[in-house]
Amino acid sequence: MTAPNLPKVTPSAAPRSPARSPRRRWSARVRVGRYGPRLLLRGAFVGVALLVLVLLLAGCGNGELPAAWQTPAPAPPPVTTASPTPSPTPTPTTPPATPSPAPETTAPTTTGDPGGDTGEGTGGGPAPQARAATPLWPAGDTATAQRMQQQADRGSDPWLLDPEEVTLSYVGAELGYRDPTLTRLDTGTFAASDGRSPARTTVTLEQTVRQGPGGIWLVTKNANG
Repeated sequence: MTAPNLPKVTPSAAPRSPARSPRRRWSARVRVGRYGPRLLLRGAFVGVALLVLVLLLAGCGNGELPAAWQTPAPAPPPVTTASPTPSPTPTPTTPPATPSPAPETTAPTTTGDPGGDTGEGTGGGPAPQARAATPLWPAGDTATAQRMQQQADRGSDPWLLDPEEVTLSYVGAELGYRDPTLTRLDTGTFAASDGRSPARTTVTLEQTVRQGPGGIWLVTKNANG
């Protein structure tokens, strides 16, 4: 018995599902909840940018935050200290020096003997002293001479106590002698000549304020020869 000649049926290929691309499959795997991969990438980039910014701020300016981010510290209250008032220093006052009065010289008085023939005094005292001459240099009057005597008594101008020194100063300052030579003729009298000129003179000096040791010598006369 032979089998009937049935039509040959070839199995048709089963329908294939469309192949998914790798990107879609990766995105399907990465999707977390309702956030997609793009949002996650953006969030990652923002986080990296913030981290880089913080590192840059920490490396510049000793790691200090910007002034806008810092909280200003409260300023301490000003402290006022009262400065002590300086007390005035008393200045010592010295009383003015009172010049010592110049000693007064009184001429001795003699009484004549009316019964004598010679007319000399019987008291045996010295004869009346002649009146002192008016000074010429370095004092021009009696008041100046007395002041110079007081200064010499205090130790000033010791050259006024030596008549020779006074003569040398006089011919050099007043007469212009550059190389003076002195010759003593008498007490208080000197002959002066200039070694650089034919000028000659005779200078007379007297102690017009006080006679004896400690009295100053003053020029009273100049006789040009």
